[in-house]
Amino acid sequence: MSNHHNKLTVCPNCGTDLGPEDNFCPNCGQENHEVKLPLGHIFYEFAESITHFDNKLWNSLKAIFTRPGKMTAEFLEGKRARYVPPARLYVFVSVIFFFLIGKFADHQLEERIRRMNGISTDQTEADTTDRDTGIKIDLEGLINNDSLLDSHGLHKIATRIDFNTLVDSVGLARTSRRIKRLQPYQLDSLLTKANLTLADSNRAKLRELIELVPANPKVSFSFGPTLSTKEFKTDAEREEYEEKLSHMPDAQIDSLIRAEGDTPNWFMRKLYRRQGKLAHLGKGENTEKFLHASTKNLSVVMFVLMPFVAVLLLLIYFRRGRYYYEHLIFSVHIHTVLFLIFSVVLLSTYYVNPTVTTSILGWTLWVCWLYFLLSLKRVYQQSWGKTILKFLLLSVMYWFVATIFLIGSFGVGLLTF
Repeated sequence: MSNHHNKLTVCPNCGTDLGPEDNFCPNCGQENHEVKLPLGHIFYEFAESITHFDNKLWNSLKAIFTRPGKMTAEFLEGKRARYVPPARLYVFVSVIFFFLIGKFADHQLEERIRRMNGISTDQTEADTTDRDTGIKIDLEGLINNDSLLDSHGLHKIATRIDFNTLVDSVGLARTSRRIKRLQPYQLDSLLTKANLTLADSNRAKLRELIELVPANPKVSFSFGPTLSTKEFKTDAEREEYEEKLSHMPDAQIDSLIRAEGDTPNWFMRKLYRRQGKLAHLGKGENTEKFLHASTKNLSVVMFVLMPFVAVLLLLIYFRRGRYYYEHLIFSVHIHTVLFLIFSVVLLSTYYVNPTVTTSILGWTLWVCWLYFLLSLKRVYQQSWGKTILKFLLLSVMYWFVATIFLIGSFGVGLLTF
């Protein structure tokens, strides 16, 4: 390409003298041609770079989907020009994967909310008795008046009868209406489920309880030991206390922690300060923020797992005489393939029945594990017996460490969302 443009006598990048035969600077490698280029040439270079990347990407994808481990094996043999470099391919695929997994989490959350708040148009409200997928709440929580329950002698039975509901004003009001429309056989079903005898006295108590359920229940929730011992007259009062709690100094927080019989430390302080958000998370709020924080942490976890897997490979295949970087390239490639396969599957979940999504993801995991086994066989070239044995050992160790890391990422998500 440099032959089409005037050459320079001095490299503008490093100042090295250049001859007319130098297409590239011998010192820094920059191409030797006029710096001021026409707009058409800039577009040409851009298109060429994209096409060049596409060719490498196509070769990489072809190797990935047709012969597990081929790309890694050839890359380690020095046949690298035809493939996208491991780090670049990982970044390219992981950006797509974590974008899709974030969208997938949002989509699943929307589906859950839709199922909790609304049913298909051809269903009546009475048909949704057993279809709600919110949290469980008993009649005591719906009535939310201990003195009233005690005065009627209904407190004990009220704690044993529960319902599924979405804990917002619309969901609670709908649950109240649904409860008041229950038929006698449905009341008997509730008593049976609560292990109460089908006696007329229990039926009368249950009907009396149902009459006490307000049309628009006001439910209060607590999370953790601090709020469980403190009562609030209104939601506003509770929210004000939670806001103060989130900004309390260490000394005051430690005092609260000790009063509840716990030992003050960094984790407990963090947990107490975030009890407001965690309480609302229990009511279905802040879930999107928590999911996004956890997804971000997941990307860090997967990045850390790659060099760890390379260490495991180095230990298990130490007699093969390979260097650590070779195992690292295998680890990067296998995680890239994992992300790529799951990216395709996550895209497909938008077009399939939500009820089969879990099954699809489960089968995909098995496919990825089989791919891992076949890749080990091709790259390390050992017998099937040794390969399977080492595959099982690697799998157990990987799942153990990955589980710890994932629990940690969700824990960090709870403390940072």
